[in-house]
Amino acid sequence: MRGIFIILLTLLTQACYAQQGFAFTQITTDDGLGLASNVVSSLYQDEKGFIWVGTANGLQRFDGSKFIQFTESRKSVDRLPNTDISQIIPADSGKLFLAMSARREFGIFNPADFTFKIIPLKTATALPPRAEFRLWKSSTGEIYVNVLRYGVLRYNKRTQEFVDDHPFDFPPGWLPSVAGVHDDPVKQQVWFTTQNGLCVYDRRSKQMWSKLNNPQKLPLLEHPLLGDNTTEIFIDKQRRIWVFGWQVWGGGGQKKLVFDSTGKFLANDTLGLNFHTGEYTEYHKFLETSGGNLWIYGLKVLLNYDNNSKRFFFNRSTTDNNGINIQYDVVNQIVEDKDGSLWLATDKGLFYTSYGSGFFSVINLIFSNQAEATNLTDILEMPNGDYWFTSWGQGVRVIDKTMKKKQHDIYRQKPPKSWTPAEVNNTLLTWNMCRESSTGKIWIGCNGGVLVVHDPAKNSTEYLAPPEFNQSTIRYIVQDKKGTIWFSTQGGRLISWNGKEFSVKKEIGTIIYKVLVDKQGWLWLATHEKGLMAVDPATGNTLQHYTHGTGENKLYSNTGNDVELLNDSTIVFGAGALNFINKITGKVEVLSYEDGLPSNTVKRIRTDFKGYLWVVTANGLCRYNPNNRRITPYGRKDGIVMAEQTSSADYVTSKNQLIFAGNNAVLFFDPEIFTSTQPPPTVSITDFKLFNTFVPVDSLLQLNEVKLAHDQNSISIYFASLSYRQRDKLTYYYKMEGLDKQWVKADRSYYVNYSQLPPGRYTFKVFCENIEGMRSQEITTMQIFVRSPFWRTWWFYSSILFTIILLIYAIHDLRVNKLLAVEKIRTRVARDLHDDMGSTLSTINILSSMAKSKIATDTVKTSEYITKISDNSQRMMEAMDDIVWSIKPTNDSMQKITARMREFATNVLEAKEMDMDFMIDDQVYEVKLNMEARRDFFLIFKEAVNNAAKYSKAGKVTVHVTLENNKLALLVKDDGRGFVVKDADGGNGLGNMQKRADNVNGKINIKSSPGEGTTVKLVMPLQ
Repeated sequence: MRGIFIILLTLLTQACYAQQGFAFTQITTDDGLGLASNVVSSLYQDEKGFIWVGTANGLQRFDGSKFIQFTESRKSVDRLPNTDISQIIPADSGKLFLAMSARREFGIFNPADFTFKIIPLKTATALPPRAEFRLWKSSTGEIYVNVLRYGVLRYNKRTQEFVDDHPFDFPPGWLPSVAGVHDDPVKQQVWFTTQNGLCVYDRRSKQMWSKLNNPQKLPLLEHPLLGDNTTEIFIDKQRRIWVFGWQVWGGGGQKKLVFDSTGKFLANDTLGLNFHTGEYTEYHKFLETSGGNLWIYGLKVLLNYDNNSKRFFFNRSTTDNNGINIQYDVVNQIVEDKDGSLWLATDKGLFYTSYGSGFFSVINLIFSNQAEATNLTDILEMPNGDYWFTSWGQGVRVIDKTMKKKQHDIYRQKPPKSWTPAEVNNTLLTWNMCRESSTGKIWIGCNGGVLVVHDPAKNSTEYLAPPEFNQSTIRYIVQDKKGTIWFSTQGGRLISWNGKEFSVKKEIGTIIYKVLVDKQGWLWLATHEKGLMAVDPATGNTLQHYTHGTGENKLYSNTGNDVELLNDSTIVFGAGALNFINKITGKVEVLSYEDGLPSNTVKRIRTDFKGYLWVVTANGLCRYNPNNRRITPYGRKDGIVMAEQTSSADYVTSKNQLIFAGNNAVLFFDPEIFTSTQPPPTVSITDFKLFNTFVPVDSLLQLNEVKLAHDQNSISIYFASLSYRQRDKLTYYYKMEGLDKQWVKADRSYYVNYSQLPPGRYTFKVFCENIEGMRSQEITTMQIFVRSPFWRTWWFYSSILFTIILLIYAIHDLRVNKLLAVEKIRTRVARDLHDDMGSTLSTINILSSMAKSKIATDTVKTSEYITKISDNSQRMMEAMDDIVWSIKPTNDSMQKITARMREFATNVLEAKEMDMDFMIDDQVYEVKLNMEARRDFFLIFKEAVNNAAKYSKAGKVTVHVTLENNKLALLVKDDGRGFVVKDADGGNGLGNMQKRADNVNGKINIKSSPGEGTTVKLVMPLQ
């Protein structure tokens, strides 16, 4: 592959500049991805695949599409500062050790909860003013910090601080350099560079060796080339030991040495290492990739070692904006990601280069020519391994199989002397080539209908200008299986050569850009404005013709530059979009931008040895996989730059490599490097957005279930396979179980929105497929629970049901109570009627019978009986009135009760000529008594007043109704003769009063003594 680079550098003598090597993609603050600063100091890729970036403005995380800034530190006292993060080193449990050397600060950041804790430096003495710091992690997991002009501090996990406990016993006065340390896990040794030479700590013996103490006689410790002031050391996979340093005395530049394990100096391995850039440089750091490629970088220097050519190549910093170069003053760090691609932290932004770029993978050549453009028009590989190139204005150039420029004799023989200068000049305006299989002659089509036929075997050249070509430019030459050579012209003629003569087989009146011979021998013509034609080679008749006309099977466009055979029955025509023609059925299928094609301007088409279709469009290169009908774009992430300029020529080499060429650009690559044999990485959930607010996804992923309130049901889930190189080549499928019934193919965005999720439990699932149709090994899941609003929860439903049941019960209970109350009233009325009316009527009946028996014999007795009958009738009427009054609802108010009490007392006491003092407090009128309480209260009053009227012989009776401590009090007092309470006859009157007081939960107190009158007081609580 590198030979092609040499070809193209030596091929065009007019080209004054060409760029080769790695294609770097630059990411800056202007790209809209969120990079906080163009000064990038440190990088680290975690286990999930995120790229952590330390910038001059703080810590960020890159998921391949955007940067997320980490500034706030939650749940912790320390705040993560927005300052230069000079180093990022993995700590335990996914945490990150951060160095902020400019602030002399170190800390541990936990991505799961965004907490940050500062780790203090506990030194025995004060740090020197010009101290510099460098974190490093040993192969045993210990973390140290080298302090320039001080020594080495060890991180104490228990106390969470860097301590000066002398982890390495350096010789007295020997201090390690800030970056000069290399942990060798193979031999369990740690190498240090110091201002006095090399030291090596042996873990097995726990000894520090140097030139002062070298019990193992290590030759490198005492090597004379080293000198004293060593600053950098690295041991690669070949066990070569790279040591850099500076002259202590006499000045001079940086020394760059390499030794084998025996201490032998390897001068040849430093070829290209001491490249003079013309600027001051400092070589600081090393990186050896998983493939064994060595990188050395630092101030004004970036070198990579090529194992095939056994030398270093200098990657120059340049401001040329061609999409290939890198720009830097300082390369701070290089890391290799899980795909094997490289990330470079520089002071001019973050750079990325694919493992596919560089030698032996992908070569991009961009020519800069002040005099004239460099336009390659065709490529041909000869049986002996030579490569022939045609160009516009520079004729044919030849490179032999050793990839060296080869002198050729194509133009040794001159054109006929009868030719005009224009015809002679046309021999250098070459368009295409074809090797005749039977003779080995090379037919070269030129401008103006000129043919140059060169016979390599005889080293002879023949110049032709057949009249059949009508002085029209020869656009394409191809040979069919029968040996006939076919030519197409700018003027629209299809011409054949049968070995004896030229013959015009067809004339269509427009440009025929290309002629394709299919497996049945049909000739397919890619034309200008007349679509695609299939021609019978024997008769020149049109067999099939496809245009952008009406009907179902129409082309995307009538003009196409290229046509290619996909399989026995399918022809692919690059006319605007890709047009797939089935020659058997006549069906046309168009694949356009809407279907994933980078552009609807197809320029070149070429099928590789696996049957994949490689397409150059106006928007770059892509590959069509006919097996799964998937289009995969390739660009700068893959090391392919400016493929859209390679629109003039294409070729498949004998080694199945592809070449595309055009104006000022050549693209050369092996399609096999883009074939993936491994399943894609597992998809990661990169972000979680609740409404318009991002939620820390690391902490969410640690939960068994993401719980959301009922009004937090609009979410966005971001996902990606954390492979920057493969990111655009993967197809994602997702499903929200509980909502989606089928897998949903994601569009070109890497997130999905769910608005107004109903309450319930969901499982979000996502996986990806690569261009080969291979799935990621695991399906990424996230459990989500949207809580129901309280009015839709089981306990709320239960409460409502319970309330309804309780209400039904209460209504039922109220109805029953009302029925019982009515029954109680009826029972009481019946009882009262029975007790009062029944006994009274019985008495009246008896007295009537007695009066009737005595009416004739004893008028006096009869009169007494009639008087008693009258009294009993009156008493019965009063009792009946009391019953009716007590039942009537309108009498429930205290106004009605007190009015009846006053009326009764007045009637009774006036008949006995007793004075009455009747007093009612105003608060009493607000009291409400139920029917039972009202009746008992009134009857107690009535009994007390009746007793006073009948027995007291009083001159005055006082009645007073008051409220006392929320209790109703009734006082009936007379100034009569009184009586001894305990000697009372125990009739029904006093007993009934006590019963009725008990019915209302009240207390009745009767006070009386002979000659002192009587006081009856009832106190009853209010309900």
